[in-house]
Amino acid sequence: MNQLWDQARKQYQSAQPPEELEFAVASALRAGEKKRRQRRTLHRSLSAGLAACACFVLLVNTNPAFAQAVADVPVLGDLAQVFTVTQYTLEDRDRLIDVRMPALDLAGDTDLEQRVNTEISARIDQVLQEAEDRARETREAFVATGGNPDDFVPVVISVDYDIKCQNDRYLSFIITKTETLASAYTEYYTYNIDLQAGREITLRDLFGPDYKETVNSAIAAEIERRSQDPDNLYFLQGEGGFTSIADDQLFYLDTDGTPVVFFEKYEIAPGYMGTQEFRIPLPESG
Repeated sequence: MNQLWDQARKQYQSAQPPEELEFAVASALRAGEKKRRQRRTLHRSLSAGLAACACFVLLVNTNPAFAQAVADVPVLGDLAQVFTVTQYTLEDRDRLIDVRMPALDLAGDTDLEQRVNTEISARIDQVLQEAEDRARETREAFVATGGNPDDFVPVVISVDYDIKCQNDRYLSFIITKTETLASAYTEYYTYNIDLQAGREITLRDLFGPDYKETVNSAIAAEIERRSQDPDNLYFLQGEGGFTSIADDQLFYLDTDGTPVVFFEKYEIAPGYMGTQEFRIPLPESG
């Protein structure tokens, strides 16, 4: 295995980085420019992460022996389709940012791969910039109202992802962005891909044209069942309670490929109830 990694290192040094890494490099350059401009101490492991990632991608794509070897390792086997393309930490007086961002390697479907990867990079770059701006404004407001700059607690911003389903048919994962000051606020971005069709799929694709009626009925029935437990409390209809899923309703596919619709905290129930998830079985094929 050491010889294979040495070979990968030599290939990486003599080859151009894969296109899916371009947005990671752009993020690194943006962070580096801020370091030079602001002269702040930034702690990062991005460069090493990019090099290791590039070596891995090169080996999987160019070395059959290595590809076979990692296929037998559960963790690395998963990375062949969804892998961490960017991982770094930035820290200064305003904020602490911790990022672990995914990218896709869809084994030949370069159009879908490039589109999804570009969307992920643009979206995360935007939400990070907005979060950094809020962190700076929060600190400025704290100082302007008489707060001691040394007493300011940096805003914590984290980006991470979780693979929910990865098999021969489907790939489903969630990217989360959490921003924490006095309390935590999380945003979710879901990606559900039909690998056989080569496209992202929707609830309409899975349940047909009457998907809202089907899903709404299943959720309403489950809320009624859960409400039999006095510890479970849901908002009433007309007072923020569940009425219907949205056109862009958040959902993911579980390990069996079954859709799981979910609602963020406070969306249909009090915060103590947490994120509410509803597994909606697919209709049996006739």
